[in-house]
Amino acid sequence: MSELKVGTTIRLSNGGMCKVKKELGRGGQGIVYLVDYGGKDHALKWYTEPNIIKSRAFYKNLSNKVISGSPAPNFIWPLAIAEPQMESYGYVMALRPKGYEDMSQFILNHAQFDSVHAQLNACLQICAAFQRLHILGYSYQDMNDGNFFINPKTGDALICDNDNVAPDGTNTGIGGKAGYMAPEIVEGKAMPNKYTDYYSLAVCLFILIYMNRPFEGQWHLSCPCDNNPEMAKKLFGFSSVFIMDPTDTKNRPVKGVHNNVIKRWGIYPPLLANAFCKTFSKEAIKEPTQRLMDKQWHNILLQIRSLCIKCPICGKETFIEAQQSSKPCLWCQKPIAVYNSLKVGRFTIPLVVGQTIYDCQVTGQTDYDLKAGEVIAKGGQLGIRNLSAYPWTVTLPDNSAKIVNKGEGMPIRAGFKIKFGNQGEISEII
Repeated sequence: MSELKVGTTIRLSNGGMCKVKKELGRGGQGIVYLVDYGGKDHALKWYTEPNIIKSRAFYKNLSNKVISGSPAPNFIWPLAIAEPQMESYGYVMALRPKGYEDMSQFILNHAQFDSVHAQLNACLQICAAFQRLHILGYSYQDMNDGNFFINPKTGDALICDNDNVAPDGTNTGIGGKAGYMAPEIVEGKAMPNKYTDYYSLAVCLFILIYMNRPFEGQWHLSCPCDNNPEMAKKLFGFSSVFIMDPTDTKNRPVKGVHNNVIKRWGIYPPLLANAFCKTFSKEAIKEPTQRLMDKQWHNILLQIRSLCIKCPICGKETFIEAQQSSKPCLWCQKPIAVYNSLKVGRFTIPLVVGQTIYDCQVTGQTDYDLKAGEVIAKGGQLGIRNLSAYPWTVTLPDNSAKIVNKGEGMPIRAGFKIKFGNQGEISEII
């Protein structure tokens, strides 16, 4: 029997020990226990699934991850692996902090983000974490709503079940969860890899933003796939149809059932809708290389974040457009005037009071939460205050140059060029 009793002491391969205090939960692969490890509370995942218990490749891969360490702080990574004992083995990891909710709770509307910024922050953190994972040559292989813990107030995201992570191109026997698996896995044509990760990532992002599943619309409702693998293959394999496909309407969201996506689809900027239409297009469903990568999603979400502001009239979050001089607030319907924008690299940032300019947008650095500047109002005029640790060089239309140090401000004028690291230019929105 591979279940553990309270008080059981487990030997770890690093020479340490952990002691079982109580059960926290169980799933298809095993049981999670609260344990004392090094004098502090941790979690121990203990396997009960026979194929995993018998798999030397799975155990070796798990051991390698303990040695290599976590790719990013968001991963609740294996800290120590248990030696095979008591007919099984497992691994020790950090506990989930208080204040975090399972992603599934957001789908059920049992948890809600406090703000759009928190929602986008969760998506950005997830994209950044998987980008780092893929850069290091891993693929996650089983991404679904059970893998994420999210703080609804801040959007901080943690990623669990990292025992399934493996070097890209290898597989430890894990296929994935229905509705999240890439079509080529559903069809039995491929094993998990980074391209199937891209597909699953897009599914998770769509759910977090629109709060409905991207392939479960009218067609899905009319063709129940429970205990019907052939129908499941049609609905989620190469024949699957995105619920917001621009031309194929047979799987559209149903009013009264899929209200979230019906309401939200037209609220978020078209840039986001177009990105999902591309990555869930019929071409990308059949050809994995056509899917948006984690880095591309990251950049799109950074741009979307710059289009989300607090309405200067009612104070609620709303969206504006990068190249549109006026757009009504989603809440009070009063027009929000935008006169200038900053174009730097791939980003266009509308310059309105309170707008944050992030360092990653103007220098290409990876810390997407570090602020470089903010738009302020002084004496009825708009300006940008330097919040970065480095001076900016501002070139005026007459080619004269001025230095803007940390804490100093500059006026917003069309034609002004700002050297942050990358070159940016302020233009007038007509």
